Amino acid sequence: MSVPYFAYIIGGLWIVTAIFDYAYFTYFAQLKEYRFDRFRDFLTTQAGKEELFGYRILWRALLVIVLYTLLHGTLSNMLLVSCIIGIDIIAKIYCIWRKSIRRPVPTPKALLIVGMLVGMEGMMLLFLPYINILLLVLVFRWFLTAGVVLILSIPSFLAKKMYIMIATKKIARYKKLRVIGITGSYGKSSTKEFLSQILETRYAIKKTPKNTNTEIGIAKHILKTDFAGVDVYVVEMGAYRMKEIKKICDIVHPQIGILTAIAPQHLSLFGSMENIAATKKELLTSLPKNGWAITNIDNAYCREIISNLSCHIRTFGSDEEYKPDILIRDIENIENGITYRVSDDTMDHIVRLNILGKHNVFNIVPAAIAAHRIGMSDEDIDMAIEKLTPGHGSITISPYGTATIINDSYNSNPEGFKAALDILNSFSSSRKRIVITRGMRELGDLSDELHEQIGGEISFVADELIITEKDVAASLAKGVVSKYNTHIQHIYDPHELLKYVQGLKHTDAVVLIENRLHIMIAKELDIALTA
Repeated sequence: MSVPYFAYIIGGLWIVTAIFDYAYFTYFAQLKEYRFDRFRDFLTTQAGKEELFGYRILWRALLVIVLYTLLHGTLSNMLLVSCIIGIDIIAKIYCIWRKSIRRPVPTPKALLIVGMLVGMEGMMLLFLPYINILLLVLVFRWFLTAGVVLILSIPSFLAKKMYIMIATKKIARYKKLRVIGITGSYGKSSTKEFLSQILETRYAIKKTPKNTNTEIGIAKHILKTDFAGVDVYVVEMGAYRMKEIKKICDIVHPQIGILTAIAPQHLSLFGSMENIAATKKELLTSLPKNGWAITNIDNAYCREIISNLSCHIRTFGSDEEYKPDILIRDIENIENGITYRVSDDTMDHIVRLNILGKHNVFNIVPAAIAAHRIGMSDEDIDMAIEKLTPGHGSITISPYGTATIINDSYNSNPEGFKAALDILNSFSSSRKRIVITRGMRELGDLSDELHEQIGGEISFVADELIITEKDVAASLAKGVVSKYNTHIQHIYDPHELLKYVQGLKHTDAVVLIENRLHIMIAKELDIALTA
């Protein structure tokens, strides 16, 4: 084989490795919403450190340095590059075999990032004969990906401002459109789904889809949505830092705001509980004087921030000490659903419905209050509640062979985790009860404490605990009370976990999946895991 043809083959393999690497790094950038604050937080976790000190960043750099030092001058540049790329191709084949390849959702931005970087390397291969520069590029592909993300953040920022400005002007034209904003540390999506189901029995409504809850996501949804004839727009509002909810409110100008609860979700990003509370309060302080703020008065932070609001306030809760406007009592799990009792100055009745999870009562009640404020009668609301179905991200139960899967993989927070354990506990103790979890994310300094508490809760209910992430392993295991004999397994490798799960298929086990698992395990269990 002549040298030029051999060079073409090596160049082609080089580009293949570039595509794999840039897709991999862009996957992580996309997963963290191209936000450096979230990615920085990721690098403080055990998983982040494993990436940082793994093959693609540390070990490949060491490999290149060692081979270049030992073989430069001994082998030709072409053979030296061939050795390095050959080893890299073997590593890629191993990743394919292990099914550990990561690639981003093919959005225009992700494709542009990968395309720019691969194109740059292609041009360098054609026109740059300096091997040491090419090898530096190979070593620093992760850094180049970050650089392109940073560069594209400038036009992205300008495009974002344009989207937001146009969306703000568009929605302002619908003078009769009533907007309900929903925020909180957890329960936002479920409350949105329940409220939408209640309202659509009497009104034409639109809602932000799935987990769309950022400023730019909501702006894009407004631009592609026809609001002609729409009565109510239900908007989920999320945030990772202060002022982000206010920016959303400046677009949609809600008349009703629901604050589900305030908890240490994303504490590592916010920095303090006070910052989280101040951010969630932005929805309520954005309401007009004739607007309505609806919140959970059981929550200490919620009680604090409603003390000086200028709008109307409607509260709900289960603790009579705090005198909620709507009192919730007697929440119980029943077969395939829940039952609870609600009362105020004018009514007192029991509700039964086919929704799993006691925590969902605190999502349904504020939805009912908001529907009443919009103008629905109590009778219409009660009829709608009886027909509610689980929305996006709700807990579901499904068979897996002779085993049963409780899927709570959409999100994980302390209250939701405890509610899922209640469902697991409702199954007969004669069946083996198993919890598989990677723990809860972005809890900051409270992570160890909260995971230790959850470990204790798990030990009261489960026969076996499978921990799939090292970051939370010690605190979860520490919380497990030894006298309950909960068996703890640490399974960090997805392939080992897949074998373990497959081994449960023909057993009499009930398995709680708490927070997301590897995609191949999700496919095995036939459950949808939202990124």
